[in-house]
Amino acid sequence: MTKLKRTAPTILVDMDGVLFDWGSALNRKLLELDPAFPVVAEEDRHHFDYFYVDGADTETIHRAMNSEGLYLGLEPIPGAVDALLEMEEAGCSVFLCSTPASQNPTCASEKHASVSTHLGHRWIDRTILTNDKTLVLGDVLIDDKPVITGAMEPVWEHLLFSQSYNRYITDKPCLDSWDGWESAVENILAEQKAA
Repeated sequence: MTKLKRTAPTILVDMDGVLFDWGSALNRKLLELDPAFPVVAEEDRHHFDYFYVDGADTETIHRAMNSEGLYLGLEPIPGAVDALLEMEEAGCSVFLCSTPASQNPTCASEKHASVSTHLGHRWIDRTILTNDKTLVLGDVLIDDKPVITGAMEPVWEHLLFSQSYNRYITDKPCLDSWDGWESAVENILAEQKAA
């Protein structure tokens, strides 16, 4: 079996917490459901999993995460949209790669709508929704999740998008803001080429 040949590097970009400010949208939804909910500002979160909020009612969190409209009102993280367009202009093959909330019946359609609103309709065809990102081919996955597991050994290198809840990770390449995407991606691609 011959290896697939790609002419351009493939960059996979997570949506929630990387392209879009999911945490702030969730906080707004939590306060709609319970004005006394102990929301944690994004810069103060210490856990990737929102269910670790001290004193939080997990049922309210479930209702918020599964509510209609949560993924529709997502706002881009500063610099994210420009960075994706720059990647594309630089000759990279760029895809969004996100895990849909399986209990939220409108999550997938709302994610597509947010992509269309902020990046344009053509990006919907560049959106991969999957429960296992290890099955997706690519060179680099930019994701805020500290550890990504699945059925396969991933072929991509994980570039950790820095958030308050993953700053303890020190053994992975890290992207602190979208301003530094080019050098971070180039470093990974150079290491892959040298290997």
